[in-house]
Amino acid sequence: MHMYHKSRYRARKKYYEKEENKEQKRVYQRTYEKRPEVMARKRKKWGGKREKTLIYAHHEQWARDNGYRDNDNLNGKNSDRFVNYEVE
Repeated sequence: MHMYHKSRYRARKKYYEKEENKEQKRVYQRTYEKRPEVMARKRKKWGGKREKTLIYAHHEQWARDNGYRDNDNLNGKNSDRFVNYEVE
C-alpha cells in the first residue's frame, strides 16, 4: 500500500460527503461514459450480442455432433435404474 493511502482515502471521503461535490462527480461520470474510447472499451470488455449468438450456435453444433444433445431418454433411463436397483 502506498505511504499516503490512508490520508488520501480520508480526504476523498470527506470531500465527497458534501452534496455539491457528489453532484460534480455524477456530472463528470456521465460525460466520461459518453467518451468514444470509453464506450469502445466497454463494448470490447463485455462483447456483443452477435458474438454470443455465434458462439452459442457453434457450441450447439458441436454438442449435436458429439452426442450431447441426444439425451431425450436419459432421465427415464436413470429413473428406471433407481427404481429397479435391487432387481439388477
